[in-house]
Amino acid sequence: MYSVNRNIFQFHPEIISKTHNFYTMSHEIKGKPFESAFDKMLEGNLQEAAVIFEEKLKEQPDNIHIMLELGNIYYIMCEMSKSIANYEKVLRLKPDSPYVLYRMGVALYRSTHFSKAANIFSIIIDSGKYLPMTYLWLGLCYYHLGQEEKSISAYRKLIEYGPETIMGNYYMGIALKASGNYKEAIAFFERLLNHTDKHVSALYHLGRTYMKDHNYEKAKDYFKMVVQLDKENKNAEFMLDYLIDT
Repeated sequence: MYSVNRNIFQFHPEIISKTHNFYTMSHEIKGKPFESAFDKMLEGNLQEAAVIFEEKLKEQPDNIHIMLELGNIYYIMCEMSKSIANYEKVLRLKPDSPYVLYRMGVALYRSTHFSKAANIFSIIIDSGKYLPMTYLWLGLCYYHLGQEEKSISAYRKLIEYGPETIMGNYYMGIALKASGNYKEAIAFFERLLNHTDKHVSALYHLGRTYMKDHNYEKAKDYFKMVVQLDKENKNAEFMLDYLIDT
C-alpha cells in the first residue's frame, strides 16, 4: 500500500485566505463574529475558529456556509468524522454541489472509507462537473481496494488532461508495478524523473520495479541515487545490501 503525502493537506494561510474571500461573498456569512472566526483561521487558531462557527450554527442551523467552513476546518485539523458530518449536513440541503461532494470524497478517503469515497468521486465525474484531480482520488481509492485495473484506468484519464503531471505519473507507476506491468511502470517513473530528477520516492520505486523485472544492475543504480539524496533512507540501504551479491 501507499499513501498520499500529508503535506498537501496541511494548513496554509493562503488557502484559508482564498476560502475566506470566496465564501464571504455571501451575505449569509458576513458580520463581526464571522470576521473574528476568519481572523482566527488566518492566525492558525483553527480550534478557536471552530468554536465560533459552532456557536453561530446553533443560531443559524440551516446556514450551509457555516457548515462548509466547519467541514473544511475539521478536515485541516484531521478530525475527519466531524468534517464528514458537516459536509453531510451541507449535502442534505444542497445535494448537487460538486465542490462539497469532492471535499466529502477526500475526507472519506482520509478516513479509509475507500469504497464510499470511490462512489462519490464516480458521481462527481458522471455529473460532468469535476476537476481533473478527481481522477487521482478515484484511482487512489481503487488502488486501496485492490482494484489495480480500475486504478490504472482512472490515472490514464488524469494523464490525458496533463501528460506531465507528477502525481499522475507517480501513482500510475505504482499501480502498474503492483499489477505486474513493469515495463510500462518504468516508462511512467522515467517520464516523471525527466521533469524532477530528485523525486526520492519515484527513484526508490523505479529501483523496486527494475528488481521485479530482474534488471538488478539498474535497480542498484537507482537505490544508490536514493541513498545519495536521502542518507537516512533505510529501505534503499537494505535493498542495496540485499543486491550486493546479485
